[in-house]
Amino acid sequence: MTTMVEHDNREQSTSPAPPTAPEPVSRGEAKRTLRSRLPAVRTFFVTLVLIGGAAAGGTYVVTHRLAESAFVTLDEATLTADALPVGSTGAGVVTQVLVTEHSRVAAGQALAQVKLAEDPAHPGQPATETLRAPTPSTVSRIDIALGGVVGSGEPIITLYDHTKLAFQAKATEEELRSLRLGMAARITGPGLDRPVSATLDHVEPRVGLDPLSDAPLTEEQKADHEQLTVVLLPRTGDVDTVSALVPGLRFTAQIDTGSAVGRTPAVNSAG
Repeated sequence: MTTMVEHDNREQSTSPAPPTAPEPVSRGEAKRTLRSRLPAVRTFFVTLVLIGGAAAGGTYVVTHRLAESAFVTLDEATLTADALPVGSTGAGVVTQVLVTEHSRVAAGQALAQVKLAEDPAHPGQPATETLRAPTPSTVSRIDIALGGVVGSGEPIITLYDHTKLAFQAKATEEELRSLRLGMAARITGPGLDRPVSATLDHVEPRVGLDPLSDAPLTEEQKADHEQLTVVLLPRTGDVDTVSALVPGLRFTAQIDTGSAVGRTPAVNSAG
């Protein structure tokens, strides 16, 4: 007969052994494991940064190129003005010049005085004539200095209307294909602390070559004939800014081809 003690011994011998606890990891081993993983972590984050930078750079390049393609840039846009010559009704001598170049004058303001020569065909005419400004304007140049002899109708003072200045720039036919009348433009250059807003007003008709001339064209003449003149007018809010500038200065015009959709193509308006 099996005794109770023997039975208890068999049960104890057949029961599974209790699980052993994992050996504790030393602090040194943990540090070595962390250091071994740091290069992989750094590589991962550097890769993310490079991918983000490439995406941002690509977006910038595309945006920049699209912005450039939306504009036609015309260099050497020259500020121009229509001349207003003022002369005497008869021949004589300039005895007084009352203005200086680039000065502003009011309508009716005295510009110069001329002592007229006696004209037997017009007895009793005044001996002296005072020249006056026909409109508010700016003195462009003094054509006949004090003491100079002047003929009948010859300009003595040349004015220009500073409220009617325009920018003129040369454009090729290829550039004109992208332009339409009424397009918005941005003018930058000397004397401007900010861009001036302008509008593409018209294109000057092409001037034909002399069919009777056998002289060969110079390179400059060929270039002029292949280009047309685009006329840009400053918008109302910038007229005063432009009126302070001197005609003849050159600027850069950037024309927004995304404006004036549906308007007359500039190349068709040149004739």
